[in-house]
Amino acid sequence: MARYLYPLPEKANEIQAHARKHNERQVFKLPKNRRGIVYKDLKIDTKIGSYHCLRMKKKGQLPKRAILYIGGGGGVYNYYQSQLILARKLLKRIDAEIYYPFYPPTTQHPVNETFRMIFETYRAMLHDYGREKVAVIGLSFGGTAAMTMISWNNYYKEKLPMPALTIGLSPGHVPINKAEKESLEAYRGIDPYIPVDLIEAYGQINRGGQDLEDWLIHTAHGDFRNAGKIILYFGEKESLVYAAPIYQQFLEKAEADYKIHIEPGMPHCYGIGRINKVSKNTYDEYVRLINNL
Repeated sequence: MARYLYPLPEKANEIQAHARKHNERQVFKLPKNRRGIVYKDLKIDTKIGSYHCLRMKKKGQLPKRAILYIGGGGGVYNYYQSQLILARKLLKRIDAEIYYPFYPPTTQHPVNETFRMIFETYRAMLHDYGREKVAVIGLSFGGTAAMTMISWNNYYKEKLPMPALTIGLSPGHVPINKAEKESLEAYRGIDPYIPVDLIEAYGQINRGGQDLEDWLIHTAHGDFRNAGKIILYFGEKESLVYAAPIYQQFLEKAEADYKIHIEPGMPHCYGIGRINKVSKNTYDEYVRLINNL
């Protein structure tokens, strides 16, 4: 656990303590091969640790494409086991192998270790698949990580070919200045899932008391050059939609091939499944894009 250089605000301390207890109960288990799905445990090593990535495909399938499916939890909570059902449901609709990283939450290490593990997972995928046959899907913080993977490649000059398709469902961003804080404040009381105060609290925890580069926390201020097609989906009734114009600004700066969609009346991560007519439209849209790679 990183030593904190500066005291966390009381709310962030409370969240961190709760998340640490929750995460301690989360133990990786390799699922049994059943319901027509075959699983493998891929170990992903960084300089700090070794982590699990679940590879999953349909029995008898010889997929020509792969998906990096990144779950959410603010970077703070490990919800990977409970969100695995979403990856399984997607697998039924796509002709692809799914890589599902069990990345380290920031109750263990600052967020740069989280992003490093996800980037190394993508590097491992390129051993078996060409970038033109790889898509990334990220939910909430997973969407943040999907976008930050592009920035990581550019800032650290990794020179990996980026995925053909990046899909972010409600990617996060911590406000960096007064104007962004005021923009976020306008959503106070609107979002019951990700309230305004939670965004900055998660940013504090993710920093881990370390002096990290701004783009690792204020992730919409990234370097999104050299990417494939990027599609970001937000709900109109979620607090993180405040970040949509910020992502747009930096995507424009990068001259990226992108689309940002804001769905009227919808909440955080509305497109995670085929829940209603609107979510079906979004879900089916990105499923078609994946299957057309």
